Amino acid sequence: MSEFFFSALSFGLAAGLKPGPLGVIVIQQTLAKGLLSGFRASLAPLITDGPIIIAALCLLSNFKSIHLFVALLSLVGGVYLIWLARKILAIKEILLAGKLSTESSILQAVKVNLLNPSPYLFWFTVGGAYILRGSALESTVFVSTAILTLIASKFAMALLAAFFRPVLESRGYLLVMKALGLSMVFFGMASICQAYVLLQTSGSSF
Repeated sequence: MSEFFFSALSFGLAAGLKPGPLGVIVIQQTLAKGLLSGFRASLAPLITDGPIIIAALCLLSNFKSIHLFVALLSLVGGVYLIWLARKILAIKEILLAGKLSTESSILQAVKVNLLNPSPYLFWFTVGGAYILRGSALESTVFVSTAILTLIASKFAMALLAAFFRPVLESRGYLLVMKALGLSMVFFGMASICQAYVLLQTSGSSF
């Protein structure tokens, strides 16, 4: 049991604290709309990971389809991230109390996470293997610990962003938002490159 708990804890912390599209959305929403909005965005894995886990367990026996599916998802996700980056980089006026978007923070975070290949790659490989290997209780502990640790890590990022928000002047806030936009471009391009590699892999396996 302890193996499943501590493995999930380490996986959740690593996924939650590393830079990524969901983390960028959490920080952006916190800075733009406040801590509550950032907290809502950090809850996206509660909505997205359940269907991903079910899909992973259903498709683990068909590796060709998995590679092709994740490749197409990476391509669509990369384009979507670059589109979001364009919106952020186009910001001219900075209003700390204003809004960057009328879209719900949780809705935007869910869309980003569903189009992010990382959760699929994890649950289709390491995560799925742990679930299939463990008992019902061990698998439940693994899934719940991994997801709750991921959410807690993202919320910690929101708290950090909210804590530093009062000391941000308009120019500093603008620079932060531009940096977030550029990071979105980076993640988008990386996702498109990953799609190309996966398509090459899936093509060679036919």
